[in-house]
Amino acid sequence: MNLSASVCSIDIYTSFIICGVLLSKTRYIYSLDVNFPNEIELEINNSNKLLKKRNQLGKGTYGHVYHYTERIEMAIKGQSLDGQCFEEELELCQKLSHPNIIHVLFSFKMNKSGYIAFEYFPRTLFSILNEEKICLRDLKIIFKQLLDALLYLEGEGVIHNDIKLDNVVVDSDLNAKLIDFGLACYVNRPRRIFSPQNPVSEERKNLFPYFSPEVLKGLDQGFKSDIYSWGFMLRNAASGILFINPGDFHTDVTDICDHALQVDLDARPSVDELIFHPFFDEIYEFLFCFNDYEDIKITSGDIYIEKIGSKIFLKGNEFEIALYCGCDYEKTDESVTRLLNMGIHSEKCTVCRTGLRVSKYARFKFELSGEIFPLHLFKMKELKRIKDYLLGIRNHFVLKRKPFYTLNCCCNYKLGFYE
Repeated sequence: MNLSASVCSIDIYTSFIICGVLLSKTRYIYSLDVNFPNEIELEINNSNKLLKKRNQLGKGTYGHVYHYTERIEMAIKGQSLDGQCFEEELELCQKLSHPNIIHVLFSFKMNKSGYIAFEYFPRTLFSILNEEKICLRDLKIIFKQLLDALLYLEGEGVIHNDIKLDNVVVDSDLNAKLIDFGLACYVNRPRRIFSPQNPVSEERKNLFPYFSPEVLKGLDQGFKSDIYSWGFMLRNAASGILFINPGDFHTDVTDICDHALQVDLDARPSVDELIFHPFFDEIYEFLFCFNDYEDIKITSGDIYIEKIGSKIFLKGNEFEIALYCGCDYEKTDESVTRLLNMGIHSEKCTVCRTGLRVSKYARFKFELSGEIFPLHLFKMKELKRIKDYLLGIRNHFVLKRKPFYTLNCCCNYKLGFYE
């Protein structure tokens, strides 16, 4: 079963966005020496396309953005072919395939410049936070997706190196994607953004606030360097929301940011630890203890659902999965057991003495191809699908009879049943 979301092509009126980016003179840096002609003629999938330049959308230190029109919507990034930057970024982006990472459509070279066409998202997270109201729940959904992307990148051995509000795009359905892999590298081939002989001074650190301390010092970065940037981004985004809506404030925001922003690498949690933080619990509130209800079989259209004890089996045309609540202790997951029993703790952590707090839903699991995984490893798209199914059949469930003794269930409720 493939849980990854497929990317749909859009055949409607289109804006092409082409940007060149200036960062420095080192081998991995882009150049503004990129040609933006009035017309670009391309052959794409055996079809000729004529792109016409309309107007400049933006200009700044880091590049130019131009508006081109045709029939298909996409964003085109342009950079000089000097050095290996273009080939390295193209190779990396073509390798990556995840619903929360921007998708490459095609690439081409022209007039000593290289161009990569990506799927188009009209707004960045930065623009959304500045232009419209967004609630804390929406922010949790967005930042959970970014952790999903980072978890995938870690599995591929890739460090993004440039995570910030401008490098996250979001659509109207809160689908989020990481963009701009120009500074990305493989963990076994680290790329130093700054030189250890000439690290960023204290006076200039505020110019690069989202870079981790080790990156600013010119040291080799790792996966946790992206965690620091993620934490800085979340703190900035949440601060604006909580300032406007003080009633949304709760300690989970401060706690998860403080952990992600630990200066010491040993104290900073990894992505597979942060993903279990109770900050995200609101996303999982649709879950319930399956043992509360009588066993049942339901067929709805192409969906077959069967509830047996602490297990719910879901089967459709494109998926087949089993869910377990925490009452089924035979279906254990080593990573969750470690989190619940030991916690995440480092003597160097400046936030806590007892370890990183863990979601009360961490004992929920799913079985896929005979393997057991914590439910928190589901991508948001799959979580939404499961949520829709469970809420849709919830009224068919019948509670078991009144209890005469109690036991502790997975959600910390007191339950009991007649024999």
